Amino acid sequence: MIFLRMGARLLFLRTEKIEELKDFIVENLDGKIEEFERAIDESTEDYTIAFITDTAPEKTDVDDAKYIILIKEASTIILSALLSSHLSGLIHRADLGPACLIMRIAGEEEKVIEKMKKFYGGETTTWRDGIRKGERMDTLVALTTKPIGERVIGEDFGEGILLLSTPVNQVQKRLRADGIVFITQSMEDGQWYELRINIYDSRGNYTAHYRRLMIVLSYLELGLVLGEQWTRDHALMLYSVLAYQIRLFTLMHPRKIKEILVGLEYSENGDRLVDFDLYYRNKKVSWLDVDIHEKKRNKVEEGKLFRKNLFSKLPNTVIEQLLEIETEVKEAK
Repeated sequence: MIFLRMGARLLFLRTEKIEELKDFIVENLDGKIEEFERAIDESTEDYTIAFITDTAPEKTDVDDAKYIILIKEASTIILSALLSSHLSGLIHRADLGPACLIMRIAGEEEKVIEKMKKFYGGETTTWRDGIRKGERMDTLVALTTKPIGERVIGEDFGEGILLLSTPVNQVQKRLRADGIVFITQSMEDGQWYELRINIYDSRGNYTAHYRRLMIVLSYLELGLVLGEQWTRDHALMLYSVLAYQIRLFTLMHPRKIKEILVGLEYSENGDRLVDFDLYYRNKKVSWLDVDIHEKKRNKVEEGKLFRKNLFSKLPNTVIEQLLEIETEVKEAK
């Protein structure tokens, strides 16, 4: 589970030869011309967002950019390429904007922001204002409840971006120590959940369903696996079955985890694939505990719905992996 990572680096290039510089970056560095919001959505820690301006501006400002170019390279690589090119003499000035950090929290954003202000100072701002106000030795911290291993789009961030007058390496070091505290304080009831997931399959396809589960746990960054073992699941009184158990430490409420598990239990057309039983504090979490505001409950229909919801959060590459394993399971019958 990832709680903190770098965002895209921000690079401002001032030149009188705007078209020439734009063409070089697009053609030689595989840059993509984007609107600002789109560049934020598409970028990860591997990217640099370059702002090409004329020579007049003295301060970094998104609105001064004649072109905004998204480049899948570090800012040092881009600057090295420019310095080694015939364009080096055409660049009037190059500035780095504030560094960006992306931090995952569990819930109450305002509480985390106030705590961070108390610990580190700073002010709440927006992406645009933060870039305009911030300098290369400042840090922008954006909060989200979404997994941050992949792209996080603008609407996934909270209402406020925190601007800190502190270099990013210092902020990173402090958040490595304090970050878990902020995350825990953002949770509704201020606690993590230690859960047990029992995999049971009457056909014995434990490995396949374990792989499916781990793919989803990993991609959605649902928690930390603390241990695995074979166990006996007492499904009925005086009757037990062999199950493979995974202990999960997570910030997600057990009901949310149960919803994901029910979605993995059923195929698209409602065929039962496996049993994933969930336990919290030695009590089994039922599918009926998942609140969907419906009076009449049907597990098969809800399983199909939860599967659809789950797949909507996954990229095509991950969905293809899951479907390939499901095909293996069906063929093994």
